[in-house]
Amino acid sequence: MQTIFILSPSKNRWLNDTGSNRENRLIHSVMPLEKLREPEPEVRNSMNGRLILPFGFVELDQVLILNSSQFLLVDSMTRAKIISLVWSTFCFNTAAVNAEHVQEAIRRGSVAPKGVNLGGWLVAEYWMTYDSDIWKDVPEATRLQGEHATMTFLGHEKGDGRFEEHRANWITENDIAELSGRGLNCVRVPVGYWIKDSDGAASVFAPGGLRYLDNLILDWANKHNVAVLISFHAHRGSQNGRDHSATPVASKAQWSDDPANVKNSIDVATFLADRYKNAPAFLGLGMMNEPEYPTKPDVVRSYFRQTLDKIRATGNMCVLVTAPMLSEQRSPYYEDFMKNAANVWHEWHPYYKWGYEGRTEGEIIRAAANYENAVRGWQGNPLTISEWSMGVHEQSAPFHDVSEYKSFGQTMLQSFITARGGYFFWSWRHSDDGHGIRTGWSMRALLRSNMLTI
Repeated sequence: MQTIFILSPSKNRWLNDTGSNRENRLIHSVMPLEKLREPEPEVRNSMNGRLILPFGFVELDQVLILNSSQFLLVDSMTRAKIISLVWSTFCFNTAAVNAEHVQEAIRRGSVAPKGVNLGGWLVAEYWMTYDSDIWKDVPEATRLQGEHATMTFLGHEKGDGRFEEHRANWITENDIAELSGRGLNCVRVPVGYWIKDSDGAASVFAPGGLRYLDNLILDWANKHNVAVLISFHAHRGSQNGRDHSATPVASKAQWSDDPANVKNSIDVATFLADRYKNAPAFLGLGMMNEPEYPTKPDVVRSYFRQTLDKIRATGNMCVLVTAPMLSEQRSPYYEDFMKNAANVWHEWHPYYKWGYEGRTEGEIIRAAANYENAVRGWQGNPLTISEWSMGVHEQSAPFHDVSEYKSFGQTMLQSFITARGGYFFWSWRHSDDGHGIRTGWSMRALLRSNMLTI
């Protein structure tokens, strides 16, 4: 193969192919220049009026070529430039295709996640996205109940457009590029049961979230070498009555009361695992986030077992994460549950805001240091600290001294060092970012200001 001619807006389809399919596609997409007058190769439209070369590394503005005949009509200088750029890009990226995505290293346990949550994006939470237009003119009590109550109030005519705008802007590829550039290798992305369907109980929600999850897993995370762990945050009926599970009835956890809810959860979990089974960036799925009493713990465990069995039956060995009841995030709870099952992790969420009211800064830092003992003492499946933050009860621990605040963050990171499933800060961004307010809930702001170093 002498000279190479490729038109393709997406590397993911090619990357997900087997070796022989990749070769066949190249044969049909890549041709010596002298053969361009023969039957046309398989070519696909470029995007936004630009020729997108392999892997998106090179772009030629204002060049749109739909077939080989049109290629021959462009001026010779542009043609030569295209040929040269495609050839160099292809040669550079032949090795890149064979390079391992960090997700594979994380899955086999040779690299621990250094991650962050993409909170407030596909499951909206008012407290952290308060300046988003989705909450405009929505009563305070409704906002605080979450996405289900808010969309019930707004209706599709008003709500769909607002949520579409929010999803398009709250997290973008630029965020994935930035967090990767700052040394993070993994993201945890909360989703709700409505990610799969738009009918039945899910019909109240704004549609279209799945498209953004696809963008994250199939495109952005591939491009920037970031693994993706999906967190099934919001189950039908609500597993905790909280806003982040989009509870339909304020403070009511009704998920385990109806077997149909459990079946729906299994269906959604298996759908997500199957959809991204072969995606290089897909690490796995957190099966339930923060179940709370009166949700029945035996029903939660049964759901975990059934979901594991269904996903493994397809040959899918993605990471699956179990969660204890929120008030039982410690040994010995779950230490023997599905112990030694392949690629099963367990999650804890240590926070120093709730339950630490009235504690001084020194007391909080000491508590954070002592947490390392709990992590080291855990004897169950690989432990992941899938949520943590630098948020505190500001009245008793304002952390005006920047050095003390930095010490707090580094102490927490040190306490997680033996967690084989790594950590995920909550969260990447917060509405406070745009208002000059220091917040312990925005890793982006903390990293930019050097308040936190990873």
